[in-house]
Amino acid sequence: MNRRQPQRLHTHRTRSNAGFGLWAITTNLAFLGLLLVAALRVAPSYFEYLTVKDIVMRAVVEEPVAGESVPQLRNRLAVLLRTSQVRDVGIDDIAIYPERGVIVVDARYEARFPLFWVLDGVMKFDDLVIETTPVGRS
Repeated sequence: MNRRQPQRLHTHRTRSNAGFGLWAITTNLAFLGLLLVAALRVAPSYFEYLTVKDIVMRAVVEEPVAGESVPQLRNRLAVLLRTSQVRDVGIDDIAIYPERGVIVVDARYEARFPLFWVLDGVMKFDDLVIETTPVGRS
């Protein structure tokens, strides 16, 4: 080496990978898309459940009619379901029967819906069993 030429230090810059690559972005977008599709498929059934729960609670607990018989309660629930445009649950799906001096409304049901291609989703709503106040008590 010539002494007159300054020595150059050979420093290699290492490039650090910052951010996302193309495959990472594509994978994340596909995953977010699948989550969005699943949420859009689940949401209508869940909102329908909230409506059914509100109707049954309103008819049985919040606005009970004293001395109401099973057919009268069935008719009142049918009207409320029809006016609220509930499609998944009909009045025939709701069991209303007297037991131990109270009227029991059993509106448990499950909703099935398509998720992706051949996969279906199932939501079970088991908390819709409600008893009226006993007859003669307040």
